[in-house]
Amino acid sequence: MSFVRIARPLSGTGAVRRFVNKITCISARAIHSTPPASQAAAAAAVESSTQSIARTPIEWSSKTTDLVSRLREQQKYYATVVIKGRPFTVTQNDIIVMDRIKDLELGDSLALNQVTELGSRDYTIKGQPFVDPSLFRIEATVIEHPDGKQFTVTKKKQRTAHQKITYHRNYYTMLRVALIDVSSFEK
Repeated sequence: MSFVRIARPLSGTGAVRRFVNKITCISARAIHSTPPASQAAAAAAVESSTQSIARTPIEWSSKTTDLVSRLREQQKYYATVVIKGRPFTVTQNDIIVMDRIKDLELGDSLALNQVTELGSRDYTIKGQPFVDPSLFRIEATVIEHPDGKQFTVTKKKQRTAHQKITYHRNYYTMLRVALIDVSSFEK
């Protein structure tokens, strides 16, 4: 029998932003759809400008490569991932229950890039404020868009017959962490 751990936010509620911050959405519908002519021209201009800028690979020190190789030898990893401004501590096959992200559909895959801490039982890499994305690969898949339970909100004025009843329901997105992997350095 296998147990599934549900990841909850670490602290506080925080302000929820309306956009997905630093989350790369890899969607089948986005790959196979053809953009309109104006978007295609803009995308071609961006591609040509990014191709002209040559990115140099990061040169890591021998101490850093040694520490990352020690972390890589461990069996299980955990990561503290920031999604929509809220931190979640997750391991592989965890389920993240978070506020609804409207842009995602079932089966969409996300590459989670904002990681503040990556580690195992013995070793930990802490970012300042984030760990460099070239050191790891974390992917999550959308598995469900559940609705929360309905709350009744009653507002009443004293010494009058005025009473107002409203209802409220939260909407969530459930993500399953499919992969947590620490990159290896080529020597």
